[in-house]
Parts: sequence; structure tokens; C-alpha cells
Amino acid sequence: MASLRQRIPFRFSEDNADDDHILDEQEQEELIHKLRDEHLDAWTQALWVSPLVLMLSAILQVVYVIKLDKTPPVYAILPSSTAVSSTAVPLPNLFALLNIILHNNLAIQDHLPSWIPNSYLPLVKRCFPIPLLHPLTIGLTLLAPVLALLRGGSWPDVAWWCITPVMSWIVWYTQRWHAQVNEELAALERLRYDAKGA
Repeated sequence: MASLRQRIPFRFSEDNADDDHILDEQEQEELIHKLRDEHLDAWTQALWVSPLVLMLSAILQVVYVIKLDKTPPVYAILPSSTAVSSTAVPLPNLFALLNIILHNNLAIQDHLPSWIPNSYLPLVKRCFPIPLLHPLTIGLTLLAPVLALLRGGSWPDVAWWCITPVMSWIVWYTQRWHAQVNEELAALERLRYDAKGA
């Protein structure tokens, strides 16, 4: 009979793996609330840091478009033994402008619905797919680095053109992390049980 009614207890131990303490309803609620608060703090920091990093990267792209010699700003940080190549990528201004557009797309990934009233959102998405889907964004960001590699650009040139794919990966990873933690917290809430019936 005991094997038929066996329950998997809701356990949590920060230090001791041998602790057999089973949490009651209030302790379960406190634990879930604590984990949710910790995630909210981390997510708030990510929402502040990622736009700042995106903005700095976009500013570097704008500086690159304005510069006449088309020397990537990365050369100031990562000097190369080879000569500076201004032809690592054909049409560098076009690719830099594409990168600026993609930076803006990445910046609005989570913020678009709050800018537009819900009644207008389907109309906006029908007219122009804002924000662009992440696989499309990654594909567009990889054009310039692949061209730089194929044309034999120096490693600072390739590093310069890899900045936008890295930014795209950071945004994708933080969104995936946020969704995964929310799913895990929801699964943890489903594991809650009534200790009176245990």
C-alpha cells in the first residue's frame, strides 16, 4: 500500500545534500517567491545592461560609417601585424548600415508590444515584420564576417564584423535564459503539494 501512495517530496537544501527536511506549504511558497525574486533581479540587470552594450556597439558602427578611411575601430584595441585592409568587405558602408538596422532590431526585441497599442499590433506586424525573426537576424549578421573571411581579411577585420553576430547571440541567449527560468519556476510550482495530505 505504501508503494501506491508514494509521493515525491518537495525538497530544498542549500548546504547539506543529506537533509531530509520536507517543506510545508508556507516554506514552499517562500522558496518559490525567493527564486522568482532572484530571477527578477537578474532579469532587471540584463534589461539594463544589454541595451547599453547594444547602444555602444551601434555607436561604433555609426563611427565606422562616418570615418573616411574605413579602418575598423577594433584596430585601436587589437593591433594586427598585417596592414590595415579597407577592402576586407565590399561595400563596407552598406554592411555597417545593415548592422545598425540589426542593432535597432535587437534593441526592440522585447519592447515593441509596450510601444504600440494592442489594437494596432497585428496591423504593424502585417505591414512590416518588426522585430525580425531571430534566425533571419543571425543570418543577416553573418554575411559580413563570412565575406571578410572569404576575402582574406585580417583577424581584427573579421573581429570587427563579428560584433553584430555576438550582440545577436547575447540577446538571443538572455531571452532563452529568461524563458527557461520561467518554465522551471512554473514546473516547480506544479510540484507543490499540500503537506496536510502527505
